[in-house]
Amino acid sequence: MIRLRQIVSFAIAVFAPALAIAQGTTGTITGTAREEGSGRPITNARVTVVGTGISVPTRDDGTYIIRAAPAGAQEVRVLALGHAAQKLAVTVPAGGSATLDFTLTPTAIQLEQVVTTATGEQRKVEVGNDIPRINAALTVETKPVTNITDLLNARAPGVEVLAGTFAGTGQRIRIRGTNSLSLSNDPIVIIDGIRMESATGSSSIGIGGSTPSRLSDIDPNQIESVEVVKGPSASTLYGTDAANGVIVITTKRGRVGGAKWETYLQHGRVSDHNTYPTAYTIFGHSPTGALRTTALGNCSLPNVSLGTCIRDSVASLNLFAEKDLTPLAPAYEEEYGAGVSGGSETLRYFLQGNYSGEQGVYKVPQFEVERLLAKNGFIPGEQLRPNALTRATFRANVNLQLSPLADVAVSTVYISSAQRLPQTENNTLGLTSSGYGGPGYRTNGFISGTTSLLNGYRAFTPGDMFQETTGQDINRFIGSISPNWRPLSWLTTRGNFGVDFTNRLDTHICLQGQCSDFGSRRLGFKEDNRTNFFQYTFDASGTAQFRLTDAVTSKTTAGAQYFRRNFARNGAFASVLPPGATTVTAGAVPSADEATTYTVTAGTFMEQTFALRDRLFITGAFRADNNSAFGTRTSVAIYPKASLSWLVSEEPFFPKPNFLSQLRFRTAYGQSGTSPGANDALAFFAAANANLADQGTAAITFSALGNPDLKPERATEFEAGADIDLFDNRASVTLTGYKKKTRDALVSRILPPSAGVSSTRFENLGSVQNSGFEASIRAQLLKLRQVGFDADLNYAVNNNKLVSLGNVPPIIGLDIRELPGYPLFGVWQRRILAFTDINGDGILTANEVVVSDSALFIGRSSPHVEMSVTPGMDFWNNMFRLTATFDRKGGFWIKNSNERIRCNQRLNCSGLANPEAPLWEQARVVALRDHPSRTEGGFWEKGDYTKLRELALTFNAPKSWLNHRFTPGDRLSMTLAGRNLKTWTQFTGMDPEQAAGAEGNVQDPFQAVPPPRYVTFRVNLGF
Repeated sequence: MIRLRQIVSFAIAVFAPALAIAQGTTGTITGTAREEGSGRPITNARVTVVGTGISVPTRDDGTYIIRAAPAGAQEVRVLALGHAAQKLAVTVPAGGSATLDFTLTPTAIQLEQVVTTATGEQRKVEVGNDIPRINAALTVETKPVTNITDLLNARAPGVEVLAGTFAGTGQRIRIRGTNSLSLSNDPIVIIDGIRMESATGSSSIGIGGSTPSRLSDIDPNQIESVEVVKGPSASTLYGTDAANGVIVITTKRGRVGGAKWETYLQHGRVSDHNTYPTAYTIFGHSPTGALRTTALGNCSLPNVSLGTCIRDSVASLNLFAEKDLTPLAPAYEEEYGAGVSGGSETLRYFLQGNYSGEQGVYKVPQFEVERLLAKNGFIPGEQLRPNALTRATFRANVNLQLSPLADVAVSTVYISSAQRLPQTENNTLGLTSSGYGGPGYRTNGFISGTTSLLNGYRAFTPGDMFQETTGQDINRFIGSISPNWRPLSWLTTRGNFGVDFTNRLDTHICLQGQCSDFGSRRLGFKEDNRTNFFQYTFDASGTAQFRLTDAVTSKTTAGAQYFRRNFARNGAFASVLPPGATTVTAGAVPSADEATTYTVTAGTFMEQTFALRDRLFITGAFRADNNSAFGTRTSVAIYPKASLSWLVSEEPFFPKPNFLSQLRFRTAYGQSGTSPGANDALAFFAAANANLADQGTAAITFSALGNPDLKPERATEFEAGADIDLFDNRASVTLTGYKKKTRDALVSRILPPSAGVSSTRFENLGSVQNSGFEASIRAQLLKLRQVGFDADLNYAVNNNKLVSLGNVPPIIGLDIRELPGYPLFGVWQRRILAFTDINGDGILTANEVVVSDSALFIGRSSPHVEMSVTPGMDFWNNMFRLTATFDRKGGFWIKNSNERIRCNQRLNCSGLANPEAPLWEQARVVALRDHPSRTEGGFWEKGDYTKLRELALTFNAPKSWLNHRFTPGDRLSMTLAGRNLKTWTQFTGMDPEQAAGAEGNVQDPFQAVPPPRYVTFRVNLGF
C-alpha cells in the first residue's frame, strides 16, 4: 500500500500547479445541427468544444447551447451516429454569445463516432483498439431478442457466445479465446460506469448442469448500447480481472424536450423442433433357446454376428415423438413495457417499467397427467410446467445540470424475478437421464409403488421427477451516481460511485410421499439457501486538456478506483418432513451451513494522450493495483499500456482516390490481469480431535498451506489494424490482428507428502498464448426508393496454445489434456484408424476395428473460426425491412457424450442394436465396448455448424398513417421474427450448441437438452 500512496501523491502533484491558474473568461455558443439534404434536426448529437471537456447533446429540435465556453477562437465538433463528423471554428466573445450551426452529411451505414473507455467517452479515431458497439435499442426492437445473450450472440467478431438451452439458464462468453487453465475466462461487465455481478453458475442448488447467470437479470429493453473491450491492450485501465475483456453496458437516458412515451408488447411461441434419439432393443435367443435382449446386455449386434444371440425382432421407441409420452409441449414468451423520457436542460429523465415471462417447453406427459389426476385430483402448476421465468424491472435514470460547470447522472434499477428449473441433464433423477436411457419398448416395468407402466422411461417418469421443485428468487438493486465538474476550462473531473446488491433465495423441496423413489427422497426434504451479494465501485479521475502549440494538444488523466465484492450465504436443510410440511423447521433431521468471502481491488491509473493536428494520436498509460487475493509477499501489480491511432487519409501527402472516404491505422499494446480466487493464497485450518494425556481435546490441523507468493495471472497483448471507409461512406472495413500471452498462469501443483497438508496448491507457473485475426465489413450495396440491400460480415479466427506448465508434468484427463504446444483444453483419445466388415454380414466385431495404440491429439474443444453474415433488404421507402443472420462456427470437436452413455450403460443406441446402423456408427460402439482399448474416441465429432440464427421482418408505419384518431402516436413498428430456425452440421447429436451447463470451459452435451426455437411478434408504439 506504500507504493499506492506514492502513486496517488504523484498524480496529485501533476495537477497541483495547474489548479493555481485562474480561470479565464467565458461565453456561450448556441446553434442547430441538421441533416444535409433533408434539413431534419439531428437529435442527441454530441457537440464538443475541441481541447476541453465541454460536451452537450442536441435537443429534439436539433438545437444546443454551450455555457461557460472559453472565450476567444475555438473549434467545435459535432458527432452523431449515422452521420459524418463535422468541425467548425467560432469566436466566442467574453460574456457574450456566438451562433454556430452545423449541417451533417448522412452516411449510408451507421458509423460509430464515440466509444466508451475506462477514462470516459472518446472519439473512436483517438483510440488504438477495435471496440465494437452494438446498437441495443435498435436491435431489441427489430430482432428476436428475449435476453442479453441474444443481444450479444453473433454481433461482434471475436466474441463467442454459447447460450443456455432452457428458460433462465446462463451463458458462456469468450472474448479472443481462452486465457486461463484454472481461473474464470469470463469477461467483467460494467453498467453505467460501475462493475456489476455477472457470474455464471449463480445458484447453490444444482439440477444437473445448467444454472442461472446474473448477467441475464438485465433487461435488454432498457439498454442503449453495448461495447466490447476485447483484450488487455484495451482493458488495461479497467484493472485486475479485465484480462478476459470488458462488456460495457450503457442504459437509456432522457433527452431535452417534451415527454415522450415508448410502449411495447411482445408475444412469442417457444417450441422444440429437434430430433431426439430413438431407443433400440434387439429381442433374441441363445443357441439353446434362452431369452436374450439388448436391455439385458447379452444381445447386441456383435452378439448377433458372433452367433451368441439369434435375432428374433428389433423394437424401437422415440418417446419424444409419441404424443402420449413426450415431455415436450409448445410454450410462450411475453414482454410488456412502458416508459417516458424527456426534460429540460436542467433535468432530464428516463423512466421505464418492464415485465417479461417465459415458460420452458417441458411438461408432464399425457399418460402421467392421467395417473396423477387419478391419484391426487390436481397437479400444481409448478409441477405441470417445471421450467419458467418471470421478471419485473423498474428503471429510473436522471441527468441533473447543477450549473454550467457541473452535472450529475444518476442510474437506478430494481429487478425482481422468480425462476423454476426442472431436474434434468447430468442428474440420475433428471428428465434426460431416464428419457434418453430407456429401452425400445413401453413395457419395461412399473413406476415405483404403482401398477402404471414406465412406458419406455428408464427408471423414473416425469410426473415424479417434476414433483421435486427447484426455484430461485432474485431481488436486486443497481444504483450509480456519476458526477462531472469542470472547475477550470481545461480541467474536468469525473466520478462513478455505485453499488450492486443482489438478494438470492434458492429453494429445493420434495413433499413427503412425492418425487422419484430414490434413496430416502420420498420421506421429504426442504433446502433453503439465502445469499447476499454486495459490489461497491468507487472510481474518480481528473482530466486536463491543453493546446501546447497550434498543432499539438495534450490530454492527461489520472484517477483512482476501489472495488469490493462481498458474498455471504446461509443455508438450511432438513429431511424427513411430516405430511404436507413445506418448511425446513418441520423436518426431523436438520442441518445448516454458511459461507462468507470478500475481495477488494484498489488501484490508481494515469493516461497521457498527445494529438498532432487532430489526426495522429499517441497514448501512454499505466495502472497500479493491489488486491486482497494476492499473496502477502506479492507487491502491487503494475500494468502498462500504449497505443497509436493515425488518420493517414487526412495527411496532405496522402493521395485522395475517389473510392476512399477515410483510412485509419491503429496499434495498441497493454497488460491486464486476473486475480486468484478469494482464498487461494490463504492458509486454512480444520477442526480436529486430539488425545492429550488420555483425554480428548479440541485441536486444529492444516487443511491448506496457502501461497504467500501468489500473483495475478498477467496477460500481455499487442493489437494492430486498419479501419477503412469506402465509396462515400457506403462501406466500412475493420481489420485487426492480435497476439496475447498470459504469464504467471495458475497451475495446481502437487505438494510432497512431507508438507503434511493438502495435496495441491495453486502456483504461478504456466503461460498461455492466443493469436488471431478479426474482420468486420458493413456495406450498403443498393439504395433506391423502392428497394435497398445491405450486408454485415463478421469474421474471426483464434489460435490458442498452452506454452508452458512450468515444472509441472502434463495434466492428463480422460479426454482433455493440458500439454505444452497444444491448445488449452485440447482433446486427446485413442482414435479409430480403420474398420472393415470382413465377413460381409453388415455387422462389425472387435477384430474388424483398428484402434491407435495410444491417445492422439484430436483437436480443439472451442471454435477456431467464427463467422456471421447479416443481409438486409428494405422495401417501399423503408416501410418494410427483412433481415437474416447466419452464424458459422468451425474448427472444433464436441464429444457426443449423450450417445456414448446410451451405447455403454443404457444399452439402447442405434450402433449397438439397430441392424440398419451404418458401419461407422457400429465401429465406435465396438471400440468402446468390445475392443481391448475401450476407447471413447469415436464419440468425439466435428462440431462445425452453420445456423440460421435470426430471421426478422419489420414494418415501419409511415408518418401519414399515424395522424389519425385511431392510431395515436408518432412512431409505430411491428416485427415478426424467429430464432434458431435451421442448423446445418455433421454433428450427429441433437444440436451442436447442446450443453449440460453452457458456462464451462469444455462444452459437454452429456444428457443435455437442445436449444428451442423462438418465434416472436413485437409492437413498438411511441407518442
